[in-house]
Amino acid sequence: MTIKADERPVLLSLNGRGFYVLHYSAIPEEGLTRISFDLVDPNTGEGGSAEALVDPKLLEDLNSYNLGTNKGQAFLIWIDTSNNEVRWQLRKIVKSETQRFNPP
Repeated sequence: MTIKADERPVLLSLNGRGFYVLHYSAIPEEGLTRISFDLVDPNTGEGGSAEALVDPKLLEDLNSYNLGTNKGQAFLIWIDTSNNEVRWQLRKIVKSETQRFNPP
């Protein structure tokens, strides 16, 4: 699925470094889902990719978010490879002069 980052951004933090998700695809595996992300660094414009083996609920939530029509929200994903942890949440976008993606 391709994301319209200007309308409904999907943001990914990979070990503390923030990216916009441009596109993602998924392959179901036994009990888990392998998701591949095409990324862009908002500060440098550099592209990249990431892959994670995750709970299938992440894909369900991500697809549901992208098929929705509400604007003013962002879908946030945190991948911490040192702890083998993946978290995600939907967050309301607060407009300010200095918008940055700062994972908690």
